[in-house]
Amino acid sequence: MSEIGRRFSLDKVAIDPELLNKIFSADGDDHIGDWDGECIDDLVKEIDRIEERRDPNYSSLPHSYNIPEDFKPEVGKDYPIWTCDKKGRCLVGDTGSEIMTIDEIRDHYIKEYGSIEQFKEKLKIEREKFVQDIKNKSK
Repeated sequence: MSEIGRRFSLDKVAIDPELLNKIFSADGDDHIGDWDGECIDDLVKEIDRIEERRDPNYSSLPHSYNIPEDFKPEVGKDYPIWTCDKKGRCLVGDTGSEIMTIDEIRDHYIKEYGSIEQFKEKLKIEREKFVQDIKNKSK
């Protein structure tokens, strides 16, 4: 059996340039729009246009790789960050209806927790406490 083309889960995945800018339907079956990642305002206009007829798949919006690594995964789960443009403006919020800059998001976590790292540490401690509580109850 040939090993050519075999990929492992930790291998870096190259995004097909044909798919890079495409917005897909909520079920993922149809290409329903495009966004080049330059300006988040253009994405909002495109989503407004799309939503007149269809529902876009927010979880696979193009250019989500522009979301800073230190936001992943905890910050993105705490306050959904759907995608960011090349200038650092992001589509955020439960319904993807707000725009915030990367700096505004960071400032929020600095003001609330001292830093993003301290927020992540708080979550880690809460998770460990939860697991310990479950273990104690099962004894």
